[in-house]
Amino acid sequence: MSYDPTSGQNWRTGVVIVPDMAAKAIKAAGFTGQSFAGLVNELIKRMPVDENGRPLWANELDEQKALPLTG
Repeated sequence: MSYDPTSGQNWRTGVVIVPDMAAKAIKAAGFTGQSFAGLVNELIKRMPVDENGRPLWANELDEQKALPLTG
């Protein structure tokens, strides 16, 4: 990643959203009168994180087991 948040410039990123989540986000943004970017910014602003910046819900994710290395 080459974006520097201290630059003061907006971060323009291309994200891939799966269809079900896209429909949910479009609907939610519409109901709040925001663009998708506005919705994402608001969600990030409201996301609770621990003292290290890790989302509080992160430990609910299933950790993907490392695949065995082959030589």
